[in-house]
Amino acid sequence: MRRVSASALRPGRSIFLPAGLVGTAVSVLAAIDMILRHGRAAPQPDPWSSWQITPTVTGGILIAAALYIAGQRDTATTGDRFAIWRRLAFFGGLAALFLALQSPIETISDHLFVVHQIEHMLLRTIAPLLLVLSVPQAALLRGMPDWLRRYVVAPVLRNPLVRGLGIFGHPAVATILFVGTTYFWMIPRYHDLAILDEPIHYIWHTSLLLSGLIFFWCLLDPRPYPHGASLGVRLFMFWVAAIGNILLGSYLSFKHQILYHAYDELGRLGSLSPALDESYGGLEMWILGSMMFVISIMLVIYRWALQEERGLSKRPGADGPIMAREFFAQKRSANRKMAIGLVCFMVTVVAVTFATVLVYHDHPAVTDLARLW
Repeated sequence: MRRVSASALRPGRSIFLPAGLVGTAVSVLAAIDMILRHGRAAPQPDPWSSWQITPTVTGGILIAAALYIAGQRDTATTGDRFAIWRRLAFFGGLAALFLALQSPIETISDHLFVVHQIEHMLLRTIAPLLLVLSVPQAALLRGMPDWLRRYVVAPVLRNPLVRGLGIFGHPAVATILFVGTTYFWMIPRYHDLAILDEPIHYIWHTSLLLSGLIFFWCLLDPRPYPHGASLGVRLFMFWVAAIGNILLGSYLSFKHQILYHAYDELGRLGSLSPALDESYGGLEMWILGSMMFVISIMLVIYRWALQEERGLSKRPGADGPIMAREFFAQKRSANRKMAIGLVCFMVTVVAVTFATVLVYHDHPAVTDLARLW
């Protein structure tokens, strides 16, 4: 059996395997479904129980799962303590995609801003994070038919245009793309346009998914420096993404004017006022979104510590095993302190959030909470 050459899977282009084989496949099939349904009078089921199981989207997710299972079937995993967690992460990522695109979340998100932020968190953060953690490239390639690897995947990966796309895997570009995509679609004019126009809505979701896959692949790249980004660069990527998320979430939480009117045009669900809807969506982005970034950077630090210990353990030591154990204990202590610092950062974010809300006594969200109390 002919295999894809190693040159076709260089580090600069391997970033596009999870994005291309999972994200693009699902989004392209979703576009086909949108085109087929264009112009038809869609039924109006109860949005709270509407599972829109479209053959293209669900089929694309099932195809990705089938390829992964086929690629894992003959792989020896004895002694690999992380194999089961990688598999759970991959299927968890597919489940997040399914919930975002096929569950009632997809229907309700057009009528409530706060639910729309849940959908976007699934597409932009949770699904990409889990899919990248699973490192699915090799399994997906092994699961493909030989003709697909030989005549489609390998030529595409060798294409000069695809090679040029490796620039998106640069940490600075990946971070700007990730943060910039979110900010662009939160501009009221484009946000409302995407809510009301289905093709643009599809482009919106695709851009969030792909930018998330690229960002988290760069952040969680299992390759050590210099093949992957250094720990300092990854920490800076985390800081930029977290601060960008906090600034946008806090602005949405404490503003007074209504920004997004498309939800009222389509019919707002529930009893939330537009102001409260946008405020709770901002708080969700602020707190839950920041938690996702903290989890990801803690995984980066944990993986970096393991790689450092493995690298040092392979070196011939002149100081003996006792000195090596002492060195490893010191490194673990330093890494533990770094992880605790990140946890404290997250706790501080949450504390500042609630303290600011309490001080901001005339805000609609606080007024509503006080009424409940």
